[in-house]
Amino acid sequence: MSINEPYYAVRSGMRFGRRVVGLITLFTLIVIGFAVSGVELPIPRAGGGSQAPLYAGVRSVASTTLLHAPTGGELAFMAVEPSGNLVVSDAGRASILRFDPAGQLLSEWGPPLAGAQLNEPAGVAVFGGSYFVLDRGTPRIFKLDVTGQPQAVLDLQPLSPYGLNGLAVDQAGNLYAADTGRNRILVFSPTGELLKQVGRAGNDLGGFTQPMMLAFAPDSAFFVADWENGRIERFNPSPSYDATDAWSLGFRPFGVAVDRSGRVYAPDSEHRRVEAYTPQGASLGELAVNVAPKQVAVAPGGTSLYVLGADGVDRIDLANTPPPPQGSSDFSDLLSVLALLLMVLLVVLAVMSRRQRRRLLHAPFEGKVRLDAKNGAQRQQAQPGADQNLLVTNQTKREQ
Repeated sequence: MSINEPYYAVRSGMRFGRRVVGLITLFTLIVIGFAVSGVELPIPRAGGGSQAPLYAGVRSVASTTLLHAPTGGELAFMAVEPSGNLVVSDAGRASILRFDPAGQLLSEWGPPLAGAQLNEPAGVAVFGGSYFVLDRGTPRIFKLDVTGQPQAVLDLQPLSPYGLNGLAVDQAGNLYAADTGRNRILVFSPTGELLKQVGRAGNDLGGFTQPMMLAFAPDSAFFVADWENGRIERFNPSPSYDATDAWSLGFRPFGVAVDRSGRVYAPDSEHRRVEAYTPQGASLGELAVNVAPKQVAVAPGGTSLYVLGADGVDRIDLANTPPPPQGSSDFSDLLSVLALLLMVLLVVLAVMSRRQRRRLLHAPFEGKVRLDAKNGAQRQQAQPGADQNLLVTNQTKREQ
């Protein structure tokens, strides 16, 4: 073979290897870019079905301190009536306060309730013309009418609860009580029958470590503020009550709320803000508040958010923003795995390319190096050029 063939083979192999590595590197950067940005590509998911809807982002356009806690008061939980009135439990005064949408006090119920006594009111809920109050100090649930008179009392002592907190009611009138110390949600029928104990101790899907509050979405699913685990957890509605999703927040939420479009709100008490998320946990915005928020509730109409702190309640007027990136976690995980595999492939190609260059450069010549006879004869027969004649003439003169 020609003496230059190994050289050209090495150069050709190097050029090809560089092109392959360059293309894979470019593709890897594109994949990483999509994974970081969260852009959703029109790739069909396993099992078919339509793509998850995009949720509008949210921002605050106005913030108003609606009311302050009364002297000696410590606001704990709240619920919103269809009219927009606020129902607030006051743990410091052991009473229930009702305010109109402008923050004016309408009524105060307790501590005495027609022969009964509120000990330590916690979660409150409204359904129809009835008001429900969870008294964690007794423990029991009061059902009150619009005048604050007890209509029924549900004794929870036989269930041995420990540290009751949030209370919520679904569209069927079933009551859900957060039994924080027992790491469970207790579900009762409108007549007080125990229907289900949801959850267990743990940090896996379906587990709790001190659940504080829950809220219902438009599709009847419910979201739980899992305080110690620092996350929000989603559950399917009755009758399955299956946990379907959970996401970490970076802080410990005391409360949770869901608006009519399905956006989930969680209060960050330490940083005095409320974070908004999609039902899958993608961030939709951050709302600064004046109080250290413990609980949140959506006002009728969905254009405002009530934010409760121990010393007062803020009203945040909301406006939608364009939908931010909302890639699903499964898709992001797939992109991350793909990017990792591509980077491993780059390393393998680099090692193989290096070994190939070494092999080609040190390979022995298997053929004989020979001159072309025809070309040699032609060179011998070729006449000397002008420069050669001049050199011969000068050399002859010097020898003489």
